[in-house]
Amino acid sequence: MLDAPMVAAKATPTDLALALCHEVGNLVGAVRLHTHLIDEDMSGRDLARVTLEVDDLCARSGVLLAHIRPLLAESEAPETVEPGELLASVRDVMLQQGVRQLRFDAEALTGLPAVRAHREVVHHLLQSLLFAALELSGAGGSVSLGAEADHDGVAFCVVDDGAVSESPAEWREQVPRGRPLLLAVADAILSRRGGELRVARDDDHTRVALVLPLRSDGG
Repeated sequence: MLDAPMVAAKATPTDLALALCHEVGNLVGAVRLHTHLIDEDMSGRDLARVTLEVDDLCARSGVLLAHIRPLLAESEAPETVEPGELLASVRDVMLQQGVRQLRFDAEALTGLPAVRAHREVVHHLLQSLLFAALELSGAGGSVSLGAEADHDGVAFCVVDDGAVSESPAEWREQVPRGRPLLLAVADAILSRRGGELRVARDDDHTRVALVLPLRSDGG
């Protein structure tokens, strides 16, 4: 079972947008540092590693920037979204980044009812949460992406086995950086669009769920 919906972050949408820009600035700085490390005497293996790291940093920057408009703009008209199609698209994008630790719940591709959502907004939220989970889990950890029915909605879940010291009850009280920032951003975006953010931590796993309402009978 998931915990109760996360209490809305104290930071305003503008505060969160500025914090996202700060995070992007840090990632861009890391890209510059990595490019300075490229040398003509590097081995092919080392060059490939640095190239992949730069590609990963750029991808994470782009996803963070994608959250700014949903934070600051009025809510767009929702679409009818099939959970399986959304999950498959997120999986495909993440696999293009060379992710090896991501486990995907294939059963979630079928059987779940359609939801009322903003496809690109949810896609980017899930992607950024996956990047954070992968970073916190480290090379030896695992991260899974799936979905399940949840009362009058569908919960899109990112589960990881990293960061044992984290406490869901404390995330919203922390400085908005890293995963606490992403949780605050997701909560702010979803609460304006009829969804909920839920977070739980047991002895082994952190579970973040974006709960979206079912499509109404009228479509």
